Order: sequence, then structure tokens, then C-alpha cells
Amino acid sequence: MRQTRLIMLAKNISEDISPPPKIAAIIPTRDRKDKLFRFLDQFSQQTYSNLQIIIVDSNSTDGTREDIADRFPQVKLICVSDREYWAGATNTGIKAALEDECEYILTINDDSVVKLNHVERMLEIAQKYQVLILGNCINYLSNPELIWSIGTSNHWGTADFLSLNYHNVELSHLPNSIKKSELIQVDALAGNGVLIHRQVFEAIGLYNDAFLPHYHADSEMTIRANSKGIKVFAIPSIILLNDFHIDQKQLNLRQSRGLIYALFHKKSHLFMLPLIYIFVMYCPNPKKLSTFWTLIKRFISKVKN
Repeated sequence: MRQTRLIMLAKNISEDISPPPKIAAIIPTRDRKDKLFRFLDQFSQQTYSNLQIIIVDSNSTDGTREDIADRFPQVKLICVSDREYWAGATNTGIKAALEDECEYILTINDDSVVKLNHVERMLEIAQKYQVLILGNCINYLSNPELIWSIGTSNHWGTADFLSLNYHNVELSHLPNSIKKSELIQVDALAGNGVLIHRQVFEAIGLYNDAFLPHYHADSEMTIRANSKGIKVFAIPSIILLNDFHIDQKQLNLRQSRGLIYALFHKKSHLFMLPLIYIFVMYCPNPKKLSTFWTLIKRFISKVKN
């Protein structure tokens, strides 16, 4: 009996001192050394102890690869070709993290700014509610009180089937129900600041870099997870500041060159292939016609204006 109690005591002590889950932060980058190094200066000081930072560089020409080892020797650098866009580069990092037995993956962009306890707080909420996919609130770095999104909603039957929740709403103007919520369920998430348990990738696969090489791969993966019964959540109170400016998405659709880029370039947010893929795969059949028609009208309006 005494030996049994000793064994149980030793087991409890072992569980108490076991290391926290290993988290890998995956950061794809290309030719943004200034923003990347600003991010790493701050992110490398995260309070969470068991954090691996993986930079996936798509053949930068600005000295990123040459300088990162000197300034951030603790960071793991993976080099890929410049044909790898967000989804492909992120997948490369995820594969390395899964092989390294990381329990969680955090996808985050190189132009982000977060608090030093950001990862620690994300994991705390994820474990508290046993959530497998958890995103943060994304605000503008240029205006930290202005929300870019708290997850995404799919309004099928309209042109806003990838609608950013609370887009351009001041934090102070959020509904009280949202302010008081520790987390809210959403239809999808942008990939900037998303904590994902490895079980998700093992169950539904990685980002679809074949059909969604850059934009919307993050949304598709979380929509896919939702369709498989894996619920997706966001935390309104944990804020990531994104160095985003509206002119980054400005396209001249009235000139043929701009129109061709918008519809057919892999780095365009209007690239037809990802949008068609999401529409075909996930739009409910009764809503397909109305969704398609409103999309056509929205696009024509943008071209005219």
C-alpha cells in the first residue's frame, strides 16, 4: 500500500513538472526584412517558455537570409523558392513543426505587433475551453483602437460570403455582449494570429496551396475545419496589431493591365481560382445562384468605379 502511494505521488509530481506544450510560430516572409526584424525583436521576447520560432523565407533578395542568423540565432530559418506564396511557405513550416512534435501551431505574419504575453494568453484560453482553432482580434497598427476583424462570417447568398466581423468598428463601439465574451464562434479566420492544435492538420490536412496559393487559404482551411465539425473561435480581448494599409489592396480595375492582375495573379486578393474554389466547395446549393449573381454585380460595380 505504501509503495502504491509513493508511485502515485511520483506520478503526480512528474505531471506537475512536465514541460508546457511545445508551440511553433510559423512566419512566412519575402523581402520585408525591416518589418520582419521589428517583429522578431519583440516576438522573440514572448513570455511563453516552450516556443519555437520558424521563419520560412521565399528567396528574399534584401539580405533576410544572410542577417537573420546573426541577429536571431535562436530562430529556425527554412528557405524555399520565390514560387512559394503564403500557403506553400506556411505549409513547409507546419510540416517541420509537426515533425518536431510541436503540439500547437501559431500562424502569424511578419508585420504584426503583439504583447509579450500574447502566446501565453492564447494557449491559456485554448486549453481552458478545449478549443482546437483559436484566433485573436486584429486591429490596425496605425490605429490600435480600430478593428480590422474578429474572425469572418460566411453570408451565403450575398457578395459578402467572406465578411470580416466588426470591420472598421472602434473597440469602444463593440456590443457589450462581445466585449464581455472570452471567445466567440466564427465561420472562418484570417491566418494572422491563429493557434491551431496539431490534431486539426492530422484530421483535415494542411492549407490548400494548389487552389489557394496566397489569399484566402487561411479562410478555406478554417471553413473546411468547420465543415468537418471542428469549431472555430476568436478572442475579442487579445489584440494583434497589423501593419496594414488600405492601399495595399488597391487595384486599378479600369485598365486592362490592372484587371488582368486582379483576376489572374496569385498574389491578388481577387484572384479567381481561390474564390471559385471556395464558392464551389462550400456554398450551399440553394444559395449558389444568388451568391454568383451578387458577386458579378459587385465586380461590375468595382470596374465601373
